[in-house]
Amino acid sequence: MDFYQINLVAFVLLNGSMVYRQYRQDKRAELSEKIQEFDSENDTESDEGHIAKVDLAPGSASSAKQFTNIFFPVYVLVWGADWLQGPFIYTLYKDEKKLPEEIVARLFTTGFLAGAVSALFVGSLADRFGRKNACLAFCAITTLSCLSVLSNNISVLFVGRALGGLGTTLMYTVFEAWMVTEYNQRGLERTSLKLSTIFGRMITLSSVVAVLAGLVGQVLVSWTGTKCAPFVASICCLAPASLIISRKWSENFGDGGAPKEKKDSLKLLLGVDKQILTLGLTSCCFEGSMYLFIFFWSPALKSSHILAHHHSALPFGIIFASFMGAMMLGSMLFTKILTDKRWMTCRELLQAVVTLASGSLLFTIFFRSEYVTFWLFCLFEACVGMYFPAMGYQKGKVVADGERAHIYGLLRIPFNIFVVVALSLTKEGDAYREVIFMTCSGLLLIVSAVVGVFLHD
Repeated sequence: MDFYQINLVAFVLLNGSMVYRQYRQDKRAELSEKIQEFDSENDTESDEGHIAKVDLAPGSASSAKQFTNIFFPVYVLVWGADWLQGPFIYTLYKDEKKLPEEIVARLFTTGFLAGAVSALFVGSLADRFGRKNACLAFCAITTLSCLSVLSNNISVLFVGRALGGLGTTLMYTVFEAWMVTEYNQRGLERTSLKLSTIFGRMITLSSVVAVLAGLVGQVLVSWTGTKCAPFVASICCLAPASLIISRKWSENFGDGGAPKEKKDSLKLLLGVDKQILTLGLTSCCFEGSMYLFIFFWSPALKSSHILAHHHSALPFGIIFASFMGAMMLGSMLFTKILTDKRWMTCRELLQAVVTLASGSLLFTIFFRSEYVTFWLFCLFEACVGMYFPAMGYQKGKVVADGERAHIYGLLRIPFNIFVVVALSLTKEGDAYREVIFMTCSGLLLIVSAVVGVFLHD
């Protein structure tokens, strides 16, 4: 086996070991909780002398299990639909539809601009009309976006990208808003199912789904001979997700309509709440850096590969799978550090993760070895795996349920602007890439300091 294959096998074995350990630990916790509930039932009798029925009572293990059974399948299907599209959007426009590079760039910019504009209102609409309805709207809008790629009409493609940007904003706001509010309404903080554990599992599942979706997408393209096939497969994921949401999910709303709540939302929008502002800055800089990393990791590794006088083609599929393995490892480390061992608080972990990510990007400038660059990129992906559950947990604590979707949407605006500006300035070449990595590293160091000062435990 070559270097990249060995690393992938190592990630698979390490992740497999941690998944098995986590599974056994979860089973022990579930058994312990059921024993406690059984003892409580035996001690609690109704007025008629019968044992009280508390199987699905708020804060019970059964309620927690029901919650995970209706949320995680939808999460897997929704992210599967997204990951199926991701690897093929650029090459579909550029190679299959033969669009000029500047048109492709405008299509991508249209998507991010639509995401930035829609972030101003989709959250408040979700809070007002219901997060469940907003999740169903996401499925419908994303289905239309996927169908648009079947057309060669440029206007249809631009509309499809705009719908895709709107769908992305919904995906990153309303599902999480519904989940956190439902978790709080069920009183699940009194069970062994902690909110931090849920966020950790979400990123772990996302990493697994990303690898599987990439493989399935490639097989579909090979079978059908068209890069539109993964987009059709995405629709096949969204249909059952819609069915589960409509039949199994309960509706939850925000607190829109009261003058006091509107005033508080305005204060949050203007940045009076320093914790909300800190989360917005962190999201903008870290997720913006992540997007630029996605854009630049391939040419960076190619450059190091050539400097090492290697003439073989890089196995990008194996490298991508290794990155997803590193991200999955990071998500499980988050759960281990924060929930199981409780070595540090979530704020301290978020600050450490941002600092590590800064260093991983900076050191790629000074160490040009192909293998060292690969390991530094894996470290960055591991930081991504810890960042998203940490950020989700912090938002869950800081933002009130009544305006959760609205604030989550507002937090997406700086990120979308960051990406639009970066896309407009992007150039080729090692020198420019090093400037980008150094700039992102500096921004992340600033964010780390801001998190330490303004974010509370």
